[in-house]
Amino acid sequence: MQSSRKRTTDLPRPASSDWPTDSSKRKDATLHLPWLGRLTACLPRRLQSKYLLTACALIVTIFCLLLLDPVRSRTSRAFSYMRGDPPDYHEWHEREVALPQNNLDLPPPQGRQGRYIRFQNHITHVGWGNAMQEMIVNNHLAYRSNRIFTMYNYTWDKYTKRDYSTFGDKKIPARIPISALVSGPLAGGEYPVGDYRPPAVTSEFFDEVCPHPTVLSVESIRSEYSIGWDSAATMFDKYTAALNAVKDNCVELKDESGQIFDFWIFGSGARMADAWPQLISSPVLTEWAWSPLVTSIVTRNGALIHPDIGFLDVRRRLSLKGLLAVHLRRGDFKGHCENLADWRSEYNAFNARPDFQDQFTIPPGGGEGKHTDETLKWYMDHCFPDIPRIVKRVLEFRADAAIQGRSLERIYIATNGEREWVKDLTDALNKTAAWKSIATSRDLVLNREQEFVKQAADMFVLSKAEVFVGNGWSSLSSNVNLLRMAQKQKPETSRFW
Repeated sequence: MQSSRKRTTDLPRPASSDWPTDSSKRKDATLHLPWLGRLTACLPRRLQSKYLLTACALIVTIFCLLLLDPVRSRTSRAFSYMRGDPPDYHEWHEREVALPQNNLDLPPPQGRQGRYIRFQNHITHVGWGNAMQEMIVNNHLAYRSNRIFTMYNYTWDKYTKRDYSTFGDKKIPARIPISALVSGPLAGGEYPVGDYRPPAVTSEFFDEVCPHPTVLSVESIRSEYSIGWDSAATMFDKYTAALNAVKDNCVELKDESGQIFDFWIFGSGARMADAWPQLISSPVLTEWAWSPLVTSIVTRNGALIHPDIGFLDVRRRLSLKGLLAVHLRRGDFKGHCENLADWRSEYNAFNARPDFQDQFTIPPGGGEGKHTDETLKWYMDHCFPDIPRIVKRVLEFRADAAIQGRSLERIYIATNGEREWVKDLTDALNKTAAWKSIATSRDLVLNREQEFVKQAADMFVLSKAEVFVGNGWSSLSSNVNLLRMAQKQKPETSRFW
């Protein structure tokens, strides 16, 4: 296996302040004030001197205050807000850095004697669903190999020096600290007493404790251990063996050397199938919880979503009785669904289980870049259903639930659909049957920080609903099903369009 040693410094960090630090420039700015002289020219000379001194003292005081980091940060963010920039989430990052496990002097198996791993190869420029899948796999691999996980941001653009990037014509955060999205082992939380591992550390601490890590290339590991189109469980075994073969306490997966699990395996429910047992029993998932920021969205909008939200313990495995929560991808997903039809693509990762009621049963025809009319219609019905199809299936889900002894009375719609389309859908649902409430992602009241983690709030609700309806090819739906099974929800309560 090829390896090298280096100190890595390219992990994205909060951008530095743009405030000037040259004290002489600040001095000139306070002494050269001709406009102030003009304002005081009409006053007696004695008062002119008094007011000039007072004004200069006030200006110097303001500039001195701006040198204080908390004041400078708040001022910078105020200007950022006025420019329309997204939030920077610096406070969340600072709290991660302040976690007690980031301490060289801790006794083994932490501190200087700990065994660490950092995934510099983590994926970027993808949605939260894809990033979350990879984080779970990486954290579980660290757990399997008895190495301390190095937490990392949900990152869109790891190379920009700014706090924001762009998606289309919109500004978005370049990176969001993981603790703003989730709690638990993935974000530095404790492992259970009966299955203890040292908690995750920050990348800054990894740099401190591991100045010269052994750097491994994923491509080299794949070559040496013959990792090809193996099943997920086999891949976990081989990667664990590769990491255990390294004696160095510090291991880093090389940036841009490939992912541990790439999109080919996440796109195959069949290849992921044998990893279900170890994943749903892993502390990464049994100790999973959403961040305070995410849960604040749900509690703030609780009256809209479900009356029991305020009584729901985020860590307890309870469902929101009577709630049917559905996930509906819109927008550019239409083209994605058409492409899936061309290749007869199967369900994503955790959307396939033999005990799920709705199985992947595609009609014959098409494939290898082409589709038949029949296969295209099948994919569009299941991947990008129109309003009549959605209403029809919702009534079927409600009837099936009644046979199981469940009474579905409320609907929550997690969607990125346009507001007009969402209104047409809710109107159609209300015309077809009586519901106590129908709420949607578009109805949520959000502040600036909540706006960019709202997809995680959707997942919170979807995972707690009595019945969940997902998109079989969506990584977000896939992760919801993984969480539901880890939280002991019954398989028959996970449905597909």
